[in-house]
Formats: sequence, structure tokens, C-alpha cells
Amino acid sequence: MRNSSALLAMTTLFFCSYAFAHGDTERPLYVAEDGTDEGQCLSPANPCATIGFALAQAGKGGQIRVTEGSYAIEKAEDLFHLISGVVDVNGGYRKAGKSKFLTTGESVLTGVPYEYREQLRGRGFRIVADRKGMDNDKIANTDKLMQLHQQLKSSIAFTPCIGGTAAGLPCEQVDLLSHVGFEDISATPSAGADIWGFVDLNTGREYAIAGFNNGTGVFDVTDATNPREVGFIDGEDEIWRDIKVYQFFDAANDRWRAYAYVTTDGQTNDGLFVIDLSGLPQSVSKVTYTSDIANAHNVYATNTDYSTGLSITGDVPTLIIAGSNTGNGNYRSYSLASPASPTFVSGGMGSGYMHDASSLVITDSRKDTQCVNAGTHCEVLLDFNENSFEIWDITNTSSPVQLSNTPYLNVGYVHSGWWSEDKQFVFVHDELDERRSGLPTTLRVFSVANLAAPVLAGTWSGPTNAIDHNGFVRGNRYYMSNYTRGLTILDITDPANPAAVGRLDTYPVADSTMFNGAWGAYPYFYSGNIAISDIDSGFYMAADMTRDVPQGSLTFASASAAATEGQQGRLFVQRNGGTNGSVSVNYEIIHATAGPADYILTSGVLNWGDGDNTNKTIDISAVNDGINEGIERLIVRLISPGGSATLGNLSTASLYLGDPGTLPEIGFT
Repeated sequence: MRNSSALLAMTTLFFCSYAFAHGDTERPLYVAEDGTDEGQCLSPANPCATIGFALAQAGKGGQIRVTEGSYAIEKAEDLFHLISGVVDVNGGYRKAGKSKFLTTGESVLTGVPYEYREQLRGRGFRIVADRKGMDNDKIANTDKLMQLHQQLKSSIAFTPCIGGTAAGLPCEQVDLLSHVGFEDISATPSAGADIWGFVDLNTGREYAIAGFNNGTGVFDVTDATNPREVGFIDGEDEIWRDIKVYQFFDAANDRWRAYAYVTTDGQTNDGLFVIDLSGLPQSVSKVTYTSDIANAHNVYATNTDYSTGLSITGDVPTLIIAGSNTGNGNYRSYSLASPASPTFVSGGMGSGYMHDASSLVITDSRKDTQCVNAGTHCEVLLDFNENSFEIWDITNTSSPVQLSNTPYLNVGYVHSGWWSEDKQFVFVHDELDERRSGLPTTLRVFSVANLAAPVLAGTWSGPTNAIDHNGFVRGNRYYMSNYTRGLTILDITDPANPAAVGRLDTYPVADSTMFNGAWGAYPYFYSGNIAISDIDSGFYMAADMTRDVPQGSLTFASASAAATEGQQGRLFVQRNGGTNGSVSVNYEIIHATAGPADYILTSGVLNWGDGDNTNKTIDISAVNDGINEGIERLIVRLISPGGSATLGNLSTASLYLGDPGTLPEIGFT
């Protein structure tokens, strides 16, 4: 009996943790006059005492139920959250024993302006004090927050960051290119979720793909100051949506095709959505596909370039489904050999619940000494699973092998993470350590020099206790969606010692431990622009100005070059801006339509000395294979800048290869 009780307690703890981390709309929070402001307010038997404390505990899409009694609204940000509907707060409940709240009580609020009386009456509250009971600072702050809230419902035009603000949003070295509010989206969503993007290789146009509570929107952001909605795919009403993209060349039709894969979590049967992006720039469409899951927390495409969705190695990518309703939420693998119809890979599953994932392709000596199934490379999956992060060798998709399982001190909820471009470090996000351990924003950095035994190499602590959610690496910058603090940009030149260099606060109401504000950030557009999704106000396009540094920024001189087989193609790389110190940048090649037999050179490094601003060259020999074929394409990408130099906007270029006697013509249709 004792063992059964212990098991029940552990099971209850697990599900409470899971629900709390998600802000589960099926588990409301409770407030009563005789409650106590501690814990999570999850039970009618143990309610909170104040609405403000409950608001700080609420998750995405959270509900708060308030019993009869009188409650003071002390802070402007609490009033904002109460009025705006960001959290669903309702009064008029009455305690019925220890286990129930009934809707027959009267909840009285003080410290609330009279103009919100009717609105709050509809939610079970009676207002007994107006502005006469409020101090001037609270009145001014409340008015300011409500004005911002109204402003952010609609779109905002380009506004540079000047004097620490951009269109009323706190900022540092990040310009607001545009904001698309809920009111200007055809489906008029009420909440935002994650965001992804890709570059269409048919046209070179850039697209943001944003999840909302009622579906998925596709926006042309080639002109980031003027986003254009192309299409919206409806879905069931839920808070959580995640997206990834796969793009490939359709030789039979001599064009590129792309698909977006969308998962929805919560009480939904949306399953895995497949969206055909091949109709861009005119349209998108949902593919008829029978999903074998009802819902899932996340989706990830392994072995893909994050700008284009192309396969990195030339092998067929694998779609990873995380936290589905099938099994215990362990990851499930799907082959994208038929991109419109992902196929489950038998045996391609993890051992425990996965919340989020990332992956990297290892080509250094670790593939031979630390991986199990490696050939020319080792494909490694990072599994973030609430209590630790795991590393798997998934080179053989149907037979994954766990290489390590890494917990750490003060773990709250291991949520997600990303890796440095030199593939030596992993940045780990914990979604609950700020709340449970009272920490400031905390990003942990692990060395993965030994894949079998990652070691904590450092941490970054922010100036507030806003929760870190997701983060992504481009060059030596880390782009982090920091919930109520918006977008935070870190300089990771020294990965073990990140430093904050920029921000754009998309949720200027507060920097608290609430699940509001920036959900996702996507920094992989060829333009260098950043897409940010915000739970409460839509999505934003931003420009990172932190890369203007004394050491200079490294960029291609042009977006493309051409060569014929048997000759050499040359790409020029510039050092713009400053020339302080010695700097370097690595480069690598993605095949696109060419193959490894079509050229000589796969990767390398360029170096500049102190004061040197001369152009450097990447020379690629095109192999004459004697085959009469069409123009082939290589994509060359700058990565891992050294010496504190940064990547410029044009960090990717194409080399087009033609048959002898022809000169490839470069252009988009």
C-alpha cells in the first residue's frame, strides 16, 4: 500500500508539473480571501489570497477563478492583465467545501478605474472604487499600458530604435521593421504561438510562418517593412502551435517544392498538419494527410538547413514529433521520403517524454570516437525532456542510441535548447527555474566536447526574472524569446560567457515570470532580419543592429557567382566596418541541386589580420563530369565567426555550375 501511495504521489506530481509548465487551460488557478500566496494555486482547497499572485502563476491560456470577497488590485501591470484578457480571470465564485467553487458568490474589486466597470461585471466582478482610490502613478502607468495594449492590436510601421524605444517598445540596438497585429490578420486570432520561416529558392522570397490559436498564417516578409499575408490554414482553437519546413528540388518539374509541418498541443485532434508551400507567392494549401497522432507539443526536421529547409547531407530528413498523445510523449520519427505524406519509422522512438528537440550533424573526430552508427557523419538529436537533456545518435533512424542523459542543479522544467555553430556547446532553456527557484533569467551553457558526458561550462543571468523560452544561434549571436522581456540578443563569441547586447520588448507591460510575450524568434532569413512571435500581440519583424562592432562584420560581396565545369568558381568575402584585431570565419557547402561529385571543396576558414579589410576568396573547382546536364547549384554559408567579428546580412551565397562552353544565367522566376 505504501508503494502504491508513493507511486500515486509521483504520478500526480508529474502531471501537475506537466500541466503547470504548459499553462494547461483544464487546470484553473483559484483565489480566495482566506487563501495563502504560495505554491501554484491549483486546488480549491489551497487557493491563493490575491489576484496579483495568481496572475504571476498563470500559464499560457490560463484561467483564474475568484471567490466571493474583496480584492485590491495593487499594481498597474496586474490591472492590465485583468482588463486585457491576456489571462482569463473570472469572479463570482463561492466555496463549496474544500473541493469546489460554485458560481454563486460576489467578488468585489478595489483600485480599478470606473471605465472598466461594465467589462468586469460581465466577468463576475463588482467595482466599488474608481480613480479616487488610485495614486497618480498607478493611474498614469495603467493608462500607458492600456494605450500600448490597444496600439499593439493593430499593425505598426517601421520604427527605428532611438533613445531606448521603438513605437513605445523598449529596445536596445534592435530596430522594429514592422508589427502585424491580430486585427490585421484575416482569421483575427486572439493569441500567437511559435514562428518559423524559410527562403523560397524558386524566387528568393522570404516567408514567415506563424502559429496562432486558430491556425497557421503564411506571410511574405521579403519587404520586412510591409509583410503581406499569403494564406491562412484554419485549425482547432488551441494555444500551442509549432512549425518546421522541408524544401527539396523536384527534378521532374524543374522547380523547388516546400512543405510546412505543423503540430498543435492541448485538447485538439488536429494531429500533424502538412501545408503545401509550392503555390507561393500566390497561395498555400493544406495537404490531405491522415495523421496517426491527435496532438503533439512540437515538431522538428533533422538534417535541414534552417534558412531554406534543404537537406544538409543530401540524405532524406527525418521529422521528429515531440510530446504527442501517443505513448508517453516520447519522440516519434517520420521519414520525409514522401514529403507530402510523412511515414512513421518503426523503432525510431525515444524512451521518455520529449518537450522539444534540435539536432546537429557531427563530422569531426567525435563521429568515430563517441557515436555508434556514424559513417561519413553522425547525426545527433538533442532531446529536452522536462528533467534533463538527452543526446541520441540517430544516424540510423530506426535504431537510435542514447549517448548521454544530463540533469543539472535547480532544474525546474527542461524546455528547449540550441547549439553553437562550432558544435561544441549547447544552450539550454529551463521554463520554470525562474519561478520555482527565484532565479533571474538563466541560460545554461553545456560543453558537448564529449557527447557522452556534457559538462556545464557557464551560465548567463539576465537583469530580470522573465522566463527564457526558446533560443537560436546565427554566427556569434543568440536570439532568445524571453517571454515578458521580448527578444533578447546575446553575444556568444565566448559561448561559456554570453553577454546581452540587444533587445526588443514586445511585451512592455512587465518583466515578470508570466507566460506572456515573446514565444519564438526566427533569425535565419538570408536578409538577416528576425521574425518574433508574441502570444499577446501578433508577430514582429526586426533588424539586429548589434552586429556593427569594431572588429567588423563578414559578408559575401554578392549573392551569387557562376562557373563552368572544369573551371574554378570564386566567391568574395568582405570585412565591413571595423578592422580591430585578427578575425576569422568558417564556411561550409550545402549541395542544393549539385552533388559532392560536382565540385572540390566542402569547408574551410578565412582569416584577416589586425587592420586588414581586403577581400578574401572562396575558390571552388567545378568538376567536369562529362555529362550533359542543366545548371546546378551550390549554397555556401559563412559560419562561426571568430575574434568578435560578426556575420553580416549576406552570409549565404550561391554558386551556379554549367556544362563546358556554357555560362550559367542567374535569376529568379
